[in-house]
Amino acid sequence: MHPILQVLLTAHIVAGFTALGASLVATINKLANWSHRWHVLAGRIFFWSMAGIFATAVPLSIATRNLFLLLIAVFSFYLALAGWSFARNRTGKAAPLDWARVLLMLSSAVVMLLYGGYLLYRGDNDGITMLVFAVLGGLLSLKDLRILRAGGLTGKERIARHLTMMLAGGIATMTAFLVVNIQFSPTLVLWLAPTVVITPFIFFMQARVLKQP
Repeated sequence: MHPILQVLLTAHIVAGFTALGASLVATINKLANWSHRWHVLAGRIFFWSMAGIFATAVPLSIATRNLFLLLIAVFSFYLALAGWSFARNRTGKAAPLDWARVLLMLSSAVVMLLYGGYLLYRGDNDGITMLVFAVLGGLLSLKDLRILRAGGLTGKERIARHLTMMLAGGIATMTAFLVVNIQFSPTLVLWLAPTVVITPFIFFMQARVLKQP
């Protein structure tokens, strides 16, 4: 491997482990109602780690001609960026970056659908993973588009959406960790297990926030 690619890969791995740890800290902190300051700090570390993952995944995927990695990187960073945006934007007023991330994810979801179908046509089971993430990315970005067109979110609804997107980003991080570090066949199980297991917890956290006075 070229030395530059090796540096990028190392940075990618470090960012991934940092994002995973920060995601766990932020989630446990919120669940246990500990210090809000630590939750915010862990959330910031998670977001910037996800940005690092994305920044390194793009050149790596291009250099290795790995469209699968590129699309997963776009999907994962969209989740973190959306979660970060909902955390920071207390007024609900949409910024140009909000429209850009939604449109990027919508267009990427279309590409993911087409590529997933192509992989299945070739007999590659990774096509199932790509199709599942395409549907999730499409549904989440369509919901965000409706939110933006309606004037954004404030109050409890904003916090609930923030948690949803950040936890979804955490799923992406956990998925990458399992796929890279655990040998299991079929790999489809590793790709989809975090989504299946953690999604009910996301609904639980949403309900918990929305029930608060």
